Amino acid sequence: MSDTYVTLKIREALKAAQGNRAQAQRVLITWALDDEQLLRGLAKPFLKAIVGSAVDRVARGGGITTASPAPGQGIQRAAKPQPGPKKLSPQMLDAIISRMGTGGGDKPEPEPHDQADNLKALAAAFTQRKRP
Repeated sequence: MSDTYVTLKIREALKAAQGNRAQAQRVLITWALDDEQLLRGLAKPFLKAIVGSAVDRVARGGGITTASPAPGQGIQRAAKPQPGPKKLSPQMLDAIISRMGTGGGDKPEPEPHDQADNLKALAAAFTQRKRP
């Protein structure tokens, strides 16, 4: 279970995959399932994290699964309902519309602080919480 054995197997997998790293990973996984020495050598540096994760999962009430689901049969989770768009009050809409201008081009450019105030007002309109 030396590092040299694992290194040799990694190089062999890279050669078999013609330098393609993703393919080499798949080759190594296949070999590791049949070669306990390779599996241990690959997993040894990460064993503490693997065990810690398993202990945390069980301590939280989950379980450890040893069998992987068939392709396309993974864990199905219910989609979280997306919150709807935030609605502006009629007063805020009127204020925004009045600040938009007509596009005639005869108005001078707004002062930078006016633009900042407008953006703050828009941001405030979208962050206000709805009260029941």
